[in-house]
Amino acid sequence: MDFFEKAVLELQKQRPIFHSEDDLKLSLALKIKEQNPDFEIRLERPIELEMIIRTGGTKIVRAPIDIIVIDENGGIYPIELKYKTKKASISYNEEKYILAEQGATDTGRFSFRKDIFRIENFKSKNLNFKCGYVLIVTNDKSYFEKNVFEKDNLDKHFSFHDGMLLNRSDLSWNYNKLDKTKFILKENNILYDNNSKIHWTCNSDYFYKLDLLKDYQITWKDFSKFEKDNFKYCLIKIEV
Repeated sequence: MDFFEKAVLELQKQRPIFHSEDDLKLSLALKIKEQNPDFEIRLERPIELEMIIRTGGTKIVRAPIDIIVIDENGGIYPIELKYKTKKASISYNEEKYILAEQGATDTGRFSFRKDIFRIENFKSKNLNFKCGYVLIVTNDKSYFEKNVFEKDNLDKHFSFHDGMLLNRSDLSWNYNKLDKTKFILKENNILYDNNSKIHWTCNSDYFYKLDLLKDYQITWKDFSKFEKDNFKYCLIKIEV
């Protein structure tokens, strides 16, 4: 068990629920530092990444990595986090947690794959890279139980339900699912509606091609359990 897996397991015991993704980020960073006092921690460190556009070409994007850990030998460990919630009101240790209904699981699935891509991209450009991680914690069972691939949803190729193999090849959004009387595919494979408005999946943030360096086996584990809500987590490790 490495330092990050150890920190996640210890955090489960002390903080089984969080107010927000920032709350999770800070709590995890503090736990890593507590267990590894010689490590340096950076939050939201901006880096430049080369993103691939589906119509061809590349785009340099400046974006932050949630947590970067630097060990005593200068080794670098980038970490990306997601905290996706369903509406809930939970009391724990005399503290009230009011969680929002985030929804938008289609973009959530895309963003999870994008986080893996970003860590792989970071790895290829940093000689001191040792290992990277992508962690998602959620009480929304749509992520870990719902097989959107079998349901032929728009986001079927971005599903990462429990037990699946996340394919290295990005097969894009499932445009076959859309009503062809309302949408048309024009030049450069960009989708428009009848009012000549670009479909939201063709906007920049969701129009990247996210081919990965390898396949990833998806496993969801219990994070915490409450009376009406169960939180699970999925941890992806990106190695050298």
